[in-house]
This record gives sequence, C-alpha cells and structure tokens, in this order.
Amino acid sequence: CYRGITMKTISLKADEEFDIILNQLTSRLKTTRSEAIRNAVKNYLKQLDKQELREKIRAASLKTREQAIEASSDFDVANSDGI
Repeated sequence: CYRGITMKTISLKADEEFDIILNQLTSRLKTTRSEAIRNAVKNYLKQLDKQELREKIRAASLKTREQAIEASSDFDVANSDGI
C-alpha cells in the first residue's frame, strides 16, 4: 500500500533513451521510478487544465472585446444622430 491507498500495477514500454532519462530524474529527485511517473502525469494534467482555462479566458475576452466594439459603434451612430 502507498499511504494507505491500494496501488494498481501499470506497465509501460520505454525505449533506452526514456529509461536513461527516467533513471537520471529519479536519481536527482531521490525518488522511485513509480513516484516520478505518477508526479509527471499529475503535473501534465495540471498543465492541460491551466491551458484549457487560459483558452476559455481568451475566448471570453475576445467576445467581450467584440461586444465593446459593437456597443461603441452603436453609441457613435446614436451620437451622430443628435441623440
């Protein structure tokens, strides 16, 4: 058990380069291969979530900008009509 959690075994195929990189990483972090891979997957998911949020914020910002331009244009038309 890992911190009271039942762990599942997952196997993956890796080429020699990946194996070397993983070994270097675990040595630097003084951790296990399993822990390094678990953390990498968790961090990757966080990165994807952040990227998705940035894209949603950007889309909302562009929509707001378009609405502001449209409102400004409407105001200019109304202003030029003497209202």
